[in-house]
Amino acid sequence: MEDKNLDQKLSENHSEETKVLDRNLEVDAITESGASEVDTAQENPKDIGENGEKAEKAADKPKSKRKKKQSFIHYLIPTVLFISMIVFGGLFLRDFLEYRAAEDEYASLQDHIVISEEPKKEAPKKEKAGEEEFDDEPEEEPVDLLHPHFQIDYGALSGVNADFTAVLHVPALSITYPVVKSKDNEEYLHRTFEGKANFAGSIFLDANAKGSYDHKNTFIFGHNMKNGTMFGKLKYFLRDDQLANSNPYVFLCRPEGITRYRIFSYYLTTVESPIYNDFEGDKGYDQYLSLVQRLSSYRNYPKDSIDFSQRPDIITLSTCSGPSGGNQRFIVQAALEEVYQNG
Repeated sequence: MEDKNLDQKLSENHSEETKVLDRNLEVDAITESGASEVDTAQENPKDIGENGEKAEKAADKPKSKRKKKQSFIHYLIPTVLFISMIVFGGLFLRDFLEYRAAEDEYASLQDHIVISEEPKKEAPKKEKAGEEEFDDEPEEEPVDLLHPHFQIDYGALSGVNADFTAVLHVPALSITYPVVKSKDNEEYLHRTFEGKANFAGSIFLDANAKGSYDHKNTFIFGHNMKNGTMFGKLKYFLRDDQLANSNPYVFLCRPEGITRYRIFSYYLTTVESPIYNDFEGDKGYDQYLSLVQRLSSYRNYPKDSIDFSQRPDIITLSTCSGPSGGNQRFIVQAALEEVYQNG
C-alpha cells in the first residue's frame, strides 16, 4: 500500500518535472528565435536601409507635389496680372487715341463756325433834370441771349460732307457741332463728320426726318462720350437744376435762318419709351406734350414761357446714358420760339 502511494507520488513528480522541462524548452526556442532575428538584422543592415529610404521617398512625394503646385501659382499670378495690364493698357490707349482724333477733327471744323454774343439792345435811359450820374465802375453791357451772331461757312462744311444739314448750338453747355442726315440711324454712329471710323461718330438727324427739320417733333442723336464731347454734356442739366435757366436755348443754324428753341423738358428714359413714337394731329400733339412734361426733371421751368396752345415744333436731343450698351437714354426737348436772320 505504501509502495503504491510512493509510486503515485513519483509519477506525479515526474509529470511535473516533464511540464517544467517543456516550458524551459519553449523559452529557449523563443530566445533563440529572437536572437536569430537580431543576428539577421545585424548581418543585413543594407536591407533595412533600403526599406527606410523607400519609406522616406514615399513620404516626400506629397511634399514635392505641393511645392510644385505652389511654385506654379507663384508664377501664374504675376503672369496673369502682367497680361491684364498690357490688355487694359492697350484698350485705354486705343480709346484715348480715338477720343483725341475726334476732338482734333471737330476742333478743326470750328474754323468754319464762329459765334459771337451780341449786346442786348435796350432803350436809352432818360436822365432826370438836375441829376448827374457818377459811376465808379462802368456797367457790363448786357448780352442778348436770344440772338447770338453766327458766322458759318455753310459751303465749306458741305464741301467736307455732303450730308451736312445744319449747325447745332447749345450755349449753356458749349455744345456746337455740325449735324448730318443719315440713311438708317446706323451710318454715323461710329463715323465722324469727315467720314472716319471713330467711336465718337457724328451728331446726326433722325433718318425718319428725311433730311428736313419741318416736323412737329424732330430727333437729333449723338453719343454720350466719357470725355464730355458730342452729347456727353447733356447730362449736366440733371446735375445742376439752375443750368437750363441760365441760358435755356437751343439754336439750329441753316442758310435760310437761325431757329431758336427754348428748353422745356429733360429726363431719363429708355429706348422702349413712347416718347420715340410719332403722333398726328392736335390731339396727338397734346397727348405727347402731356407725357413728356410728366416725365420731365426740369422743375424750375417757367410754365408760361412757351405758348403751347400754338403747338410749336419740338426738337428732341437724344443720347445714351448709363452703362455702355444699355437701354437707358437721356432726353432734352425744346420748343420753337423764333426764326431770325443774322444782322
